[in-house]
Amino acid sequence: MNIFFIVITALWICPFLSYIIYQLTKGKPVLLKRVLWSLIVLDLLAIVGMRVGVSTLSTEINWVIITTIYLTISLLFWILQDHKNKLIKVTTIILMLFTFFFGMSAGSIGALGTAFILGEYEAKMSKKITASLTYTEFTLGNALNDYKGKRIEIAKKIAFFPVLQYLIVKKEYYDINAYAHELNVNYSQDKNILILSTWNNKDPENKLFPDTIVVK
Repeated sequence: MNIFFIVITALWICPFLSYIIYQLTKGKPVLLKRVLWSLIVLDLLAIVGMRVGVSTLSTEINWVIITTIYLTISLLFWILQDHKNKLIKVTTIILMLFTFFFGMSAGSIGALGTAFILGEYEAKMSKKITASLTYTEFTLGNALNDYKGKRIEIAKKIAFFPVLQYLIVKKEYYDINAYAHELNVNYSQDKNILILSTWNNKDPENKLFPDTIVVK
């Protein structure tokens, strides 16, 4: 399951799923409040995690958690469209219709654009370089961009909470050779250094830009 499928599914499912949640809980205010606050807490953890570079070991789980932000917003819309204050009610309905229309359009006729946007977040290659370190490679740019290259990330598993990892290295290489080829990755565990290189399209006998990264 890739992130494109997760996001497209969320754009279509969240408005309906949030409506079902609201209908099942609107007569139970305590339960509704618990569900809403649980989602808000999960969303805050996701936002903080993105800001500080902490995530789960699974890319799919990370993106499912991120899409709960849209689920929370959708649920808030359904709650507020029932508000007794007419201004709040009308404003909410307008915002809800616009948001749901935009989301469903991005998940249908705008799916290609959504795919281009998400392309730089879809890992092209990921592998463990030690028991606790994971190297991940992303492609930067596409056929419509005037820039092309690679982004690499190295994450380290949190020892006391091994289902989570934190980002320790993030670098971008804007180079057509890096874009065209998978980077060669050599890690020296004794020296804690990672050496990256790629092939030169014009001179396949020579590797380009060996970059040495100190992994702490």
